[in-house]
Amino acid sequence: MQRRKLLSAAGTLFAAPALFAAPAVEPEAKAASDAAGRTPQDPDDVLIIGAGGAGLAAAVSALESGARRVTILERGAFVGGHTVISAGTVTIATGGETPVEDLARDIIEAGGRPELARTLAENAGAAVQWLGSMGVAWEPRLFRAVGSGMSARRNLSTGSQRGGWDMIQALSERARTLGAKTLFETRACRLLLENGRVGGVAARTASGDEVLRYARAVVLATGGFSGNHELRSRFAPRLDSSYGTTADTFGLTPDLARGDGILMGEAAGAQLVDMDAVECIPYAGGRVLDYAGAEVWINAEGDRFVNEEATFDVIAAAMQEQTGGFMWTITDAKSQKGANFGSKLSAGLVREARSLTALAHDIGISIERLSFTMNSYNRMVALGKDPRFGRTTFLQTIDTPPFYYGIERLCVHITMGGLLIDADARVLDRMNAPVPGLFAAGETTGGVHGRKRLGGNALTDAFVFGRIAGAGAARLALGRCPPGRISPRAIA
Repeated sequence: MQRRKLLSAAGTLFAAPALFAAPAVEPEAKAASDAAGRTPQDPDDVLIIGAGGAGLAAAVSALESGARRVTILERGAFVGGHTVISAGTVTIATGGETPVEDLARDIIEAGGRPELARTLAENAGAAVQWLGSMGVAWEPRLFRAVGSGMSARRNLSTGSQRGGWDMIQALSERARTLGAKTLFETRACRLLLENGRVGGVAARTASGDEVLRYARAVVLATGGFSGNHELRSRFAPRLDSSYGTTADTFGLTPDLARGDGILMGEAAGAQLVDMDAVECIPYAGGRVLDYAGAEVWINAEGDRFVNEEATFDVIAAAMQEQTGGFMWTITDAKSQKGANFGSKLSAGLVREARSLTALAHDIGISIERLSFTMNSYNRMVALGKDPRFGRTTFLQTIDTPPFYYGIERLCVHITMGGLLIDADARVLDRMNAPVPGLFAAGETTGGVHGRKRLGGNALTDAFVFGRIAGAGAARLALGRCPPGRISPRAIA
């Protein structure tokens, strides 16, 4: 396969989210000219920085909790963040087959802080139902996402070709209906502090003007720092500029996760944790399945080299040892394709072959070697065991044409470090005390996942803690809780 074709085709695939996001723009807030800012005497109730999944969840939650003036500042021109380009996979734990305690234990074993892990597990089901009440339609089947590291099938998806866009559309429409105001192309630069309390932000508009925006409570939801090479050099120097990101794999669309919220919080005295924990995944090409058990990954020599259902840290380490640092992914007509299948196929990132011979010719591997690898895999399916790599999930043989395949390389996917929060989504300082008036959610935070994010937990984290942060910020703004203690998890 010619990589030039892959690179040129990628523009179509990765530009699509911006087009999808356009309808959610409020006509009266297309520009930041309205961002003159409220006075200290007339502040917003809740000011949210970032209009991705966590920020929109916080906005809806704040308004549902009684806040009247809720404003979102968004650095880019559209809503969506990383959520809009995601496959739309979440995690659920409702008891029975997927008990809350087991999900919490999985997260804790991966390095998540116990209090935060339990909060995510306890609130995951309610967050999924909450999104459902806004019109997000979930597929009824549970599955184990590729690279998830889950001990059981706990993942859900919308099953649509739009992936995370379904969630962004639902949240943005709900936020707008409830009265949230969004100011685009307005980058928050620093927190406004008075006697140690956060009371708003200083922001810069697209024209370069600085505006002050005052608020009774601020929620930071700007995402991580995958798109900031300076921060990556500071905290994860091994991931140099040769690594793309899953939001900007080929350098064709900007990854706006620049760590703005993390830097603002740090400057205000917040505690940073797990900043060197960065997850890299194979993303840019051939992967079209959201679940494990129906694809084979081979190296440039045509051999399997890893357990395809391993966690992404194991997969990444194995890929880095292969010739060229890449792999081919192969599935067949029987597998259930994920939300990105159609767009990847039309963009040429995934190819179709009517026979193994045609596939072997296209990827430059002898038909004898490829046939040996595929036949060996299909025999393992019949036996239900993988003596070499220990794979245990075999949902089907891979032998029914047409075959679908593509090349994969590692990209920076999630930065798991950030501002340390407590179970109420309050940002903590270096003495583990809450920074008054400051909340955070999503990839801006650290401590939820530890050093290994489990599959489906990133979006779940954004929605759970975004919801908690918004409710807590509203209650603080309205004076409904005693100073120093917020309990927004009791959300109706």
